[in-house]
Amino acid sequence: MIQKLLERLNGLHPMSKELTERITSVTSIETHPKKTILLKEGEINNHICMVLSGLVRSYYLNEEKEITSRLMDESFIITSWISFYKRQPSMEFIETVEDTTLACVHYNDIQQLYEEFPEFNIIGRKQVEYSFYMSELRTRMLRKHTAEEKYKFFLENHSNLLQRVSLKHIATYLSMSEETLSRVRSQYHKAK
Repeated sequence: MIQKLLERLNGLHPMSKELTERITSVTSIETHPKKTILLKEGEINNHICMVLSGLVRSYYLNEEKEITSRLMDESFIITSWISFYKRQPSMEFIETVEDTTLACVHYNDIQQLYEEFPEFNIIGRKQVEYSFYMSELRTRMLRKHTAEEKYKFFLENHSNLLQRVSLKHIATYLSMSEETLSRVRSQYHKAK
């Protein structure tokens, strides 16, 4: 299963045999049932994980309501980025939506990889750039678009998740009520 992680990282930048062997030695494979909380608000995120199979979401609480901020399926690298890199308590939760298998590397091992393997710095930079790019796309979509445009954005970027994620989570991800999402979905599919 670790091969999926190695292929993903190699796709960001070619890895030497030595780096590949080191990553293999420091990576743990974890399997978690649906609805497992992987990280709680207030905890420091100590691992970066790649979803090998399954689905994970991150969310935060706003007036006791869960607001989904990310949906991460196969091949996504997951962590609470600010908590992980700044070593500060997380402001979000990370939870499995389905039975999920992860390939995880501890913070200390990541730092050692950065020190020992210059090419790993390129991999890390490209991954963080991609994560922040996707975050910016979502932020822009939430600020400037109608409910219909938000739903279209979801279909264009996450259509494979429609049958895997509850409407409640999709609605909060798109910053709208479930009722609005249901209306928009109905109108969109009638027009097609």
